[in-house]
Amino acid sequence: MSRIQPVTQPLPSVAPSFAAMKRNLGMVPNLYATLAHSPALFNGFLAFADTLSKGRLTARQRELLALAIGQANSCQYCLSAHTLLAGKTGFSPEAIKAARQGNASDPIDHALLQLATLLVNQRGVISDEQLRNAYSAGLDEELVLEVLGQVVVNTMTNYGNHLAGTEIDFPIVTLTL
Repeated sequence: MSRIQPVTQPLPSVAPSFAAMKRNLGMVPNLYATLAHSPALFNGFLAFADTLSKGRLTARQRELLALAIGQANSCQYCLSAHTLLAGKTGFSPEAIKAARQGNASDPIDHALLQLATLLVNQRGVISDEQLRNAYSAGLDEELVLEVLGQVVVNTMTNYGNHLAGTEIDFPIVTLTL
């Protein structure tokens, strides 16, 4: 049972986003309905995620990152949601499993996932050698910083789910691989 219940009657400041989610997804996921207890957090999160979606990272890469970050943060809610989304966008079960392990067949995608999992596991403390390895693998400063942004966005939702004990409203995925 959730420790923080989802909002059922959204405040006017979040109601338009709820309506858009219902149109686009057919529902308001429990995570978003829970974050809406704080309109400042909810709207700030959506604005930040929307801004990041206009960067160089592709939607496909952001989905891979969500899987790797969700796994690194042990967030069953986000892994369940992003496994469903990744499957609907054409990722194979093998690619999803690999992403959760921080791996990808494409060298740039692999470097992105490796950097993201290092950032999560090492709490942002990256050695000079680890950063050089990211650059050697084809990343540049812009991509490195966009990965940081994705780590922030996904960690916020991961931690929000941990804090709230959000009820999973997607097909449940186990944390173990």
